[in-house]
Amino acid sequence: MFLLNQNRELDLCLKELNKNGIIVYPTDTVYGIGGDATNTEVSSRINRIKKREENQPLIFLMNSIEMVNQYVNDMSDLAINELESKVPTTVIFNNVITEKLNGSSSLAVRIPNNQFCKNLITEFGKPLSSTSANTHGGEIPFSYESIEDEIINNVNHIVKYKFPKKVKPSRIVEIKGDSIKIVRS
Repeated sequence: MFLLNQNRELDLCLKELNKNGIIVYPTDTVYGIGGDATNTEVSSRINRIKKREENQPLIFLMNSIEMVNQYVNDMSDLAINELESKVPTTVIFNNVITEKLNGSSSLAVRIPNNQFCKNLITEFGKPLSSTSANTHGGEIPFSYESIEDEIINNVNHIVKYKFPKKVKPSRIVEIKGDSIKIVRS
């Protein structure tokens, strides 16, 4: 449930994203902090805000299998099934299109089940980077009130949203060919 108008929030987020800003927004699991996933400087700033190493990889939230295909080579049926799972699942790929990812050899992707998040990605036209909106080791925020001041004071916009229920962070799996490894259940 949005505490402000959903369309207004979408416009405010897009305005900041198009200026390489950083936003806090609802995902299908928790409040996420993110920005343009294809911009390495944005990713570095997010990691600095979270007090993590600047080159630590972030999850790419995408709106569809078609968008994932722009970044991953030869996606298996197993990977597609995991990405389309009802359980929020992040899939780590090692068969990525490296020139699209500044030479990175792997990529963590999730297609969120949150409609606002999907709409934001669709309107932005690029993947959103995502990580929980807390400092490294801090409490994961499930409400606006639980977002740390360190985060609030260093982002360009925060979507005020009330999650219908407390959920846990996404399941993470790594797929290599036809095999799957559970990284976090």
